[in-house]
Amino acid sequence: MYMKLMSYALVLLLTSYVKAQNPVTYIEEQVSFLADDRLEGRATGSKGEEIAANYIAGQFAAAGLQPAGENKGFFQVFDFAAGKQASNSNYVEVPGVTIVKGNPIYFSGSGKVTAPLVSVGYGITAMELNYDDYEGIDVQGKIVCMQLSTPEGTHPHTKFLDYADERSKVARAMEAGAVAVLFYNTDENYTTDQLLDYSNNASQESIPVLLLDRNNIEQLLKYPEVNVCSDLQVVRKNGKNVAAMINNKAACTIVIGAHYDHLGYGESGGSLYRGEPAIHNGADDNASGIALILQLAKDLASSNNKGYNYVFIAFSGEELGLYGSKSAAEKLLDKDACYNYMLNFDMVGRLDSTRQLIVNGFGTSGAWSKLESLAKAQQFQLKTFESGIGPSDHTSFYLKQIPVLHFFTGSHSDYHKPTDDADKVNAEGIADIELLVRSLIADLDDEPQIDYIKTKEDTNEDAPRFTVTMGVIPDYAYEGRGMRIDGVSDGKPAAAAGIQAGDVVINLGGYDVADMMGYMKALSKFKAGDATTVTFIRNEATMEKPIQF
Repeated sequence: MYMKLMSYALVLLLTSYVKAQNPVTYIEEQVSFLADDRLEGRATGSKGEEIAANYIAGQFAAAGLQPAGENKGFFQVFDFAAGKQASNSNYVEVPGVTIVKGNPIYFSGSGKVTAPLVSVGYGITAMELNYDDYEGIDVQGKIVCMQLSTPEGTHPHTKFLDYADERSKVARAMEAGAVAVLFYNTDENYTTDQLLDYSNNASQESIPVLLLDRNNIEQLLKYPEVNVCSDLQVVRKNGKNVAAMINNKAACTIVIGAHYDHLGYGESGGSLYRGEPAIHNGADDNASGIALILQLAKDLASSNNKGYNYVFIAFSGEELGLYGSKSAAEKLLDKDACYNYMLNFDMVGRLDSTRQLIVNGFGTSGAWSKLESLAKAQQFQLKTFESGIGPSDHTSFYLKQIPVLHFFTGSHSDYHKPTDDADKVNAEGIADIELLVRSLIADLDDEPQIDYIKTKEDTNEDAPRFTVTMGVIPDYAYEGRGMRIDGVSDGKPAAAAGIQAGDVVINLGGYDVADMMGYMKALSKFKAGDATTVTFIRNEATMEKPIQF
C-alpha cells in the first residue's frame, strides 16, 4: 500500500511539473532525452525505440491524456520485415568429394536442389544485339552458373548495360527452366557488396541464388551433378506506435502526429554518412516533431478548444517507409468515425532567421487558407505545396481522404547523419510553430468539418526524380513480388491508364518489376513522350494496359 501511494504521489508530482514548465525549456528537455546516445538512434524494433515509446507514453499520461492504442493501452504494435539473415546452410556440395561455401544473394530463395551444373557465360539474352549466352544450351531442370557484369564490363557506355542486372539474369534463367543459379565474378571493377546486403527487404525468388568464388566454379563444373543449398530467412520484428487521446465527447476528431523513430547506427539504410557505424541521434529528424506534439498535447488538454476530440500518435517505422502511420491509419482509425483533419510535424527544429516554414498539403482543404494570415501575424514566411502526398506520415492519412498539413523547417547538411544532435535544434522556433498551430486549431474549433480536396502531385524542383513518372505512391510496406500501389495521382500517366490503388505492377515496358528497385530501374529506361505497356495484378487477375509518359 505504501508503494502504491508513493507511485501515485510521483505521478502527481510529474504531472504538476510537466504542466507548469516553460514551453521552450520543456521542448529542450524532450529533444535532449530522445536524441541522447543512450537511445542509440531509436531504430524501429530496437531497445532505443522501446525506451522512447515508454517515455512518450509517460509524457502523454502526465499531460492528462487517455490511452488510445490497442487493448486500452498507449501502444499499437505492428509487424515488419527487418531484412534477412543467412544461416550456415548455404553451400554447393559434390557428395563424398567436396563442400563449397557460398553466400546467398539478397533475393535468393531457400531450398535444396540436386541437378547437373552448366555454364551460360554472362547469362544474357539480347536478341537485338545478336547475342545469346543460352544459344544451344539446354538448362531445363539444371543448375546454371554465370558471370556477373557483361562481356564489356559495366561502364555506362556498354551496349549490354540493360542486361547487367542480376535479378533480370535470374528471371531469364528461370524462364529457361533453371532450378538454381550460381554467380561468380571475374570483373575486377565490379563490386558485389550490394548483392550481399541483407538489409534489403526485396521479395525473394523461388530458387536458390548463390555467389561463389570463381575458382570454385571451375572445380564444380568437372562433376556431372551437384547439390545446392540456400537458406536465407526474413527477419521479422515489431515496431510500436504510441497513441493518446483528449476526449471532448465531440462528434469529430483531429489527428496530430509525428514520427519518433530514426536510423539507429545507420544499419537499416537511409544514412548519408560514410564511415564506421555511428549513432544517428535524429534530433531534428524527428525528436523535434515529437517535442512539438507533446507540448501541443499539454496546451490542448488545458485549453477551451472543445469542439473536437484530439488523437495524438507518435509513429515508428517512418524511416523504413511509413510503416507505423500506415498501420495506424488502417487499424487505429474507426472506419465509421469522423476525422476532421491530420497535422504532421517532421523536422521542425531548424527554424532560422528567415522564419521560413514549409507546409505541405496546403491544397487538401480550402480551410488551410486561414494559415496564411495567422503566419503573417506571427512573422512566418510560408512556403506552401499543394499535394497531400509526400515522404512523411501525413500521406497515410491523406490516402484515407482526410485533409492534411505537414510542417517542415527544411533540410540541412546534418540530415540522416550522426551530426543531427540536440544542440543544433532551435527550441524557441519549435515553440513558435506550436503557437502558430494552436492558433489554427483555435480558429477552426467552432467551425464545421472542413472540406477535403484531392490534390494533384506537386513537382518539387529540389527533389531527386526520374525523367518520367507514373504518378503513383508505392506501398513501401508491401513484401510480395512486384510494386504495390497505395495511391494514384490525378492527371498523371497511371491515372490515364486506369491504374488503381491496390494494383501490383509486375512489368513495365518489358522490364521485370520484382520490387521497388526493379520498378525504378524500369522507369529509368523511358523519357517524356514514350508509350509502352504496364502489366499488373488486380484482384488476382493479370492485366496489361497501354501507358504514355
